[in-house]
Amino acid sequence: MTVAACGSPKSTSSTSSGKSLSSLSFAYASAGDAVGIFKTVGDGVVTDGTKLGIKIKRYNNNLDGPTALTNAGLIAQTKPDVAIDWNTQVGVGAAVGQQFTRAKVPCLAVNQQIPGCSWFNLSNKQMGVDAASVILPVASKRGWTGANTTVVMSISATNGVEVNDGPRYFYVQTANTLPGFTKVTPAQITASTTTIGGTNGLQIDCKSTLDGAYAAMQNVIGSIPKGNNVLLYGSDDDCTFGAYRSLKQAGFGNRILTGGLGADSDGLNELRTDPNWLAEGALFFQGWGVYVLSEAAAMTQGAKPPALTAAPQMMLTKSNVDMYYNKDGSINSLPPLVASNQYLAKYNILQKLAKVQGLK
Repeated sequence: MTVAACGSPKSTSSTSSGKSLSSLSFAYASAGDAVGIFKTVGDGVVTDGTKLGIKIKRYNNNLDGPTALTNAGLIAQTKPDVAIDWNTQVGVGAAVGQQFTRAKVPCLAVNQQIPGCSWFNLSNKQMGVDAASVILPVASKRGWTGANTTVVMSISATNGVEVNDGPRYFYVQTANTLPGFTKVTPAQITASTTTIGGTNGLQIDCKSTLDGAYAAMQNVIGSIPKGNNVLLYGSDDDCTFGAYRSLKQAGFGNRILTGGLGADSDGLNELRTDPNWLAEGALFFQGWGVYVLSEAAAMTQGAKPPALTAAPQMMLTKSNVDMYYNKDGSINSLPPLVASNQYLAKYNILQKLAKVQGLK
């Protein structure tokens, strides 16, 4: 899926700085094409790159550290103008970056930081905070407290701290908002944390898949008191869906309040139709391709990106979902640019291929 163009496409021969886009070659290493959101981003990079005349060679890291390292070596040998890499395995990030540095290939890390590379990502912390701001008022009105409620955090342990900030900050916000929860700092919730305050918090490792989340939840579901309410938040839609399915099958039903992250078609459908699904973190993955290509093109023009170039993101609710997404799952509009990605407008790629609010 790609973002619908805003009006008729303009000429795609060059950026505003004059360098021909058709002269550029990029390599793109997908996080893992077996996972829907990762494949969506990769498809967008390839499809939109082709529209712009950029040569794109695609690789699949397959959610595997050794594969990511092998792919980095192959990319370094081909010496593209920019290596764009989405590596999910934090343990090999430094080695992946060294491959590009030694080969003097400029690199752009997507989502997970890679030392030596520019960085494009959402703020997972903000997603957790924003989801809490939607879900917790409903829980409060129902009288949910630490005495009768368990927060389930569904994370992917190997993906590193930043990727899992959403569930961590969701718990921290819950403990600071509702009475009776054990309060901890975000730093005190690590990848090895399993419980907080007895039954206040429960953390499972979803392994970035729906099946992994379901299995992990099944393994620990007996530790949640049968009469408890559940606040569920995962590091992506699959991590939430798998745990949600397990909890519903165990009889928690309408005593679950949850939200997703990713705004894939299933997540958007849940937001529109499921009364327990109150929020959906929209990351506009169908549109990431044009942002990633814009940053990579900026790098070829000599631009020095900020420490983090922000991806488009918005916390959707039942009242605003149709403003940003159409019923068929396509993007209606992208949110306005912010301070850390405003510079991308200079390179005209967003204007050619995306409908960004406030950008003409």
